[in-house]
Amino acid sequence: MINIPFISLIVILFYVAPSAQALKSWYTPPGGTPAGSVAGDKVRGVNLGGWFILENWMMPSFFEDEVLKDTYINDEWVYCSYLGKEECLNRLEKHWDSYITEDDFKRFANYSLNTVRIPMGYWSWTDPEEYEPYIQGQLPYLERALNWSSWYGLDVLMDLHGLPGGQNGQDNQGYKGPIEFQNNATNMERAMDALANMTKFVTQDKFDGVVKAIQLTNEPYILEYSSNGMDFNVLADFYVQGYNTVRANEHILSGSNEVMVVIHDAFQPVLNWKYFWSQESMGLNWTNYALDTHIYDAFGGSNLKTYQEHLDTICAQAAAISEAQTYFPVIVGEFSLGTNTYCVDYQSCFGLSLDEVISNITSSYEANLFMRQFWEVQSDVYELGAGWIFWSVHHELAGPWSWTQSAAQNWLPEDPTEKIWPFYSNTSSYCLDTYNPIQGDQNMPYFPTYANNYTNIDISTVTRKYYVNSTGSEAIANSTSVTSTGDSTVNSSSSATSNSTSSATPAASASQREMLIVGVWTSLLLVLVSITLMV
Repeated sequence: MINIPFISLIVILFYVAPSAQALKSWYTPPGGTPAGSVAGDKVRGVNLGGWFILENWMMPSFFEDEVLKDTYINDEWVYCSYLGKEECLNRLEKHWDSYITEDDFKRFANYSLNTVRIPMGYWSWTDPEEYEPYIQGQLPYLERALNWSSWYGLDVLMDLHGLPGGQNGQDNQGYKGPIEFQNNATNMERAMDALANMTKFVTQDKFDGVVKAIQLTNEPYILEYSSNGMDFNVLADFYVQGYNTVRANEHILSGSNEVMVVIHDAFQPVLNWKYFWSQESMGLNWTNYALDTHIYDAFGGSNLKTYQEHLDTICAQAAAISEAQTYFPVIVGEFSLGTNTYCVDYQSCFGLSLDEVISNITSSYEANLFMRQFWEVQSDVYELGAGWIFWSVHHELAGPWSWTQSAAQNWLPEDPTEKIWPFYSNTSSYCLDTYNPIQGDQNMPYFPTYANNYTNIDISTVTRKYYVNSTGSEAIANSTSVTSTGDSTVNSSSSATSNSTSSATPAASASQREMLIVGVWTSLLLVLVSITLMV
């Protein structure tokens, strides 16, 4: 006789069995359907911003000590210039070691994210000139992050965030000042050298294909966007040379596809880029590429908008993203829950606590509920494209710009597919029906009334994925290049000031991990079925 409790247990196991989180394919075959076009199979990620390129507004306490507090630090250039290279290296090594930890990757996995975007400056990949104050030593920490990505089932998009001479004049390029990338040929040569070295490093066998995409640069300004920007043809030439450099230097694993090459839209309408990929002198003959667009509603008077106007601003993006996705993958590589620039000037919130800042932002349940609505409308609209990547992982004070704090405040759901309100993709306003929750008002979420520490997020059940080693047997993912002393682990045999190329035990490819997990669960279910039939 069949035992009903055992049947119930089997059903439960099927329900809780882990499913593949990663984007099924980062590859678009020539003339094929763009990657990320299948509903539910989307890039869902977070940026590791502020880690390898300092942005003062994200970590004000980093600049608040006795040595620095009376000096306005614009960027990493000024930071290292003021401190000197030796002291700068000492401080940045501590920052690289502690700002991103293995626990962060556990939280990403716990929230069913599948991608991390890692911004880095050119100086990490090619020697700084004598006059440049930048220091190196980032790569052992990057290697650790690539291993963590493998262990917890996340893909990686590498981003050359800053170019020699600067491509946008902002602190995120490393130096806040003029845009000078286009001023001499040496800058282009150094950029290609950096792209070549980055591509060679991250596509090594030991990383087993965890890097699925390489972005040529971040947010370049062209004349159509800013009078201080570069001519479009200069940017187009950089993109063409950059694409060829990646293709010439990537190592493609047996049975795998080439990496996706990602370009930023330079703040032009996403559909304009059909032109670039239709021109023989530009991108006509490219294979496996995507467009990165960044959508923020926090600048230019956005702080004066009503909640509904913020939601409608995002609704208005739906048609263009949806149409562009039929031609090429569209990834919203940066967005946030920020609707103002409160605490964005890092000194403006010196001395404030996170509790004070959170209470100023969300003084009522309605304000918290808007945060959840703003998250939901953005995820809905951006998944009309190939997906989204939140900016950024941490912010000490401005919670809506911090993925970890937004998760801790319950503005982000633990399951990104969880929806509260109906979404209508064909409407340019009121596309999120906030008046008619799917489950009814009685199922509105709970929000902490205080600044919840993101370390309170329970990650105790998150474990490293399995991989199949060279002998074909199962093993727990581990890295011989890293000495484990908790989260603050780093390559013990490599100088932190050199570009590490130490070997690491390979983590599984996505298909290997999925097959092994499915096999383990299938075996367990077969055992349970056998027991059931014998009872």
